[in-house]
Amino acid sequence: MTGPVAVGVDVGGTHLRTAVVGPDGLRGEVRRDRSRTDDGATLVADLAAAAAAVDPSGALPLGLGMAGLVAPDGHFLYGPNVGVADLPLATLVAAATGRRVTVLNDATAAALAEHRLGAAAGRDDVVLVTLGTGVGGGVVSGGRLLVGAHGLAGELGHVIVEDGGREAPSGIRGTLEGYASGEAVARAATAAAARGVPGARSLDAVGVVAAAAAGEEWAVALLGDAGRWLGVALATLVNVLDPDVVVVGGGFGTAAAPWVLPAATAALAARVLGGDRRVVPPVRVAALGDDAGLLGAGLAALDAAP
Repeated sequence: MTGPVAVGVDVGGTHLRTAVVGPDGLRGEVRRDRSRTDDGATLVADLAAAAAAVDPSGALPLGLGMAGLVAPDGHFLYGPNVGVADLPLATLVAAATGRRVTVLNDATAAALAEHRLGAAAGRDDVVLVTLGTGVGGGVVSGGRLLVGAHGLAGELGHVIVEDGGREAPSGIRGTLEGYASGEAVARAATAAAARGVPGARSLDAVGVVAAAAAGEEWAVALLGDAGRWLGVALATLVNVLDPDVVVVGGGFGTAAAPWVLPAATAALAARVLGGDRRVVPPVRVAALGDDAGLLGAGLAALDAAP
């Protein structure tokens, strides 16, 4: 394989995942390091070290996918699940590495990767929702990432599905993140156990998925409920954006797909305008797994090349 390459980094709450990326995908092994996002200087040093580990030459451009709001100039504004805020990340990392640096939202990066290389390849209008600790998203419209007037478009986890409803890390009540994230499902399991639902017990999202896979009805019901709320949000997104396909990814979303996606598909079809008279987009599980964010970050760095 030949052609241009870049370094892509997916900056998660617990790990940095770094690799060299080409237009056709990964160009080597993925490096995994601990992520320390509570201090800006530490984060910048860790990113510089991760990039140097996969590209000792220091010559390749660098793309970073961050969980939160990122301005077009690479200034990281805020993320409800990240410690740092108001950080000129692109400028700081460029100074520390001598590289050209591109920063974008991590789920937006994943949307770019799924559009180019994954479950939405060949489709020009795509909605991606990532279900993990929180809920992220990204939109491709007319073959291009939808970034908005200030670079902040695609925060699909903060679509309100029940005004004044459940709490969420953002502080905004009733958003999708409070109903369909891994953390939301874990809270729902604890609440079900407290209500005395037969078999229910306090588990994290991984445990709830395992219980559903073992046929435990309470866990199947919890995941179905998360899927229904996802479908409610998707109906709004489909009404506004009219995508060819909806892709659901993220660690929790991929693992819970056998129970979440059917419920989401049914709720979407029941709520989208003219559902019996239009093409309702299919809801697919993401194809690129944990690599989607770093692949998209690398692709964005390549796109920004002069």
